[in-house]
Amino acid sequence: MTATKLPAACETKDDVRAEIDRIDRALVELFAERHAYVTRMAEIKTDPHEANDPVRIDAVIAKRRAQALELDLDEDQAELIWRTLIDWNINYEKGIIIARNRKK
Repeated sequence: MTATKLPAACETKDDVRAEIDRIDRALVELFAERHAYVTRMAEIKTDPHEANDPVRIDAVIAKRRAQALELDLDEDQAELIWRTLIDWNINYEKGIIIARNRKK
C-alpha cells in the first residue's frame, strides 16, 4: 500500500480524508481476507471450545503490541482493536461449529 500523499504533504482536510479513505478501503480488503481464513479455521475445528484458545490469543496480542510499539502506535489501542476482532472471531467460529455439529 503506497501513500498517494505522505501525511506531511497533505495540505487540506480533504487531502487527509482522501488518504484515510484509501487506507480504510485497504483495511476492509485485509479484514475480508482475514475473515476467509477465520471461516476456514472454523471449518477445520470440531469443538466450539476450540474457538477460544487463550495461549494463542495471548501470543497474538503480544505480537501486535510489539508491532504497534515498533510503529509508534499506542500499544493499548492496538490491543483493544485486536481483542475486539478476536472476540468477534471466537463467536463467529463457535456459531459455525455449533451449527455444523447440530446437522450431524
